[in-house]
Amino acid sequence: MNLKTLDNLELEGKTVILRCDLNVPLDNNGKVTDLTKIKRHKTTIDELLDKKAKVLVISHLGRPKGKEIKKLSLNNISDEFVKVMNIKEITVLPYCGPEVIDSVLKDKKSGSITLMENIRFYPEEEENNQEFAKKLSKIADYFVNDAFSVSHRKHISTYTLSNLLPSYLGRSLELELNMLNKINENIDKPVMAIIGGSKISTKINLLSNLVKKVDYLVVGGAMANTFLLEKGFNIGGSLVEKDKLDIVKNVLQKAKENNCSIILPKEVVVSKSINSDEEAKNIDISKMVHDLAIFDVGEKTIEEICNTASICKTIFWNGPLGVYETPPFDNSTNMIGRTIAILTKANLVTSVVGGGDTVAALNNAELTGGFSYVSIAGGALVEWLEGKKLPGLLFLEN
Repeated sequence: MNLKTLDNLELEGKTVILRCDLNVPLDNNGKVTDLTKIKRHKTTIDELLDKKAKVLVISHLGRPKGKEIKKLSLNNISDEFVKVMNIKEITVLPYCGPEVIDSVLKDKKSGSITLMENIRFYPEEEENNQEFAKKLSKIADYFVNDAFSVSHRKHISTYTLSNLLPSYLGRSLELELNMLNKINENIDKPVMAIIGGSKISTKINLLSNLVKKVDYLVVGGAMANTFLLEKGFNIGGSLVEKDKLDIVKNVLQKAKENNCSIILPKEVVVSKSINSDEEAKNIDISKMVHDLAIFDVGEKTIEEICNTASICKTIFWNGPLGVYETPPFDNSTNMIGRTIAILTKANLVTSVVGGGDTVAALNNAELTGGFSYVSIAGGALVEWLEGKKLPGLLFLEN
């Protein structure tokens, strides 16, 4: 892949539109609860400012769906942004047209940074409106994409601007692609993939693709319930997708054809409801009864996953295995995460974790620092691993 990086790019006095992912989690009071995404862009922003560019940062926050919503304004994250970037202040432009943005930027000095209001306040963004995109592109000399996590979207700020302006990779995106290409192209076997989450429907292609590439596929989360149902187990009142049993059958068959061992829960942690954590107990899947629901992977399965991980050279993880937000249903994610972190620190495996929920779950247990690489991308990472071309990266092929 032809990586168009910031190397040797002269930017003094030039205006750069920089696509970041500042879609950080907020609590009920609008306070930022995790700074990971903001921190990822610091290297790129430092370099652009050092090169005396005028930087216009574009990002979204939440899903306003083309409407101006005060709690999703980038004003809510500006204080944290300033602290992380170690700058004196930041101008957050109000919701306004490209002409106004252009006039503001013309008054800015070289080496300055400005935040455009939440790009998804503009209905034109997700509509990929060409006229709006052309007006926005006239503001700048260059476009820099530093947000792998939204590169699967065919929106103005992720795709169309890269067709209208000379376009380059930010340092965060460059690092992500280098790591993922290394994992994908020079993969050390045996390989384990751990795939969790609630819905098979969002990961059909990923599962079908992974069974051709990995030696061990661990299926957890509510997704595993559909696999267990297909195998004839009683899953009680657990979350399940009964209309996806044919897909499960197909994945199991492909795994068999490709000598991929699928690891499913043999023991599970159950309770009558998610709020009845004091009633939680560890049982063999064969002992499941109708008035219980599965909320995590059980101890014997944790042991099997950890033992299998210890004989692998590469581990990829996408999706928590239990309801990590509610103890004690975070146990499997914590125990397996800790084991993989130890194996990684001992240089026995290369480990990559990706997806917002997975990162949040491992952050809760303070384990993300133990992995070889932590990707904050969710949907984009899944589509990339499925072998799809991401719209936001197509400029690299031009």
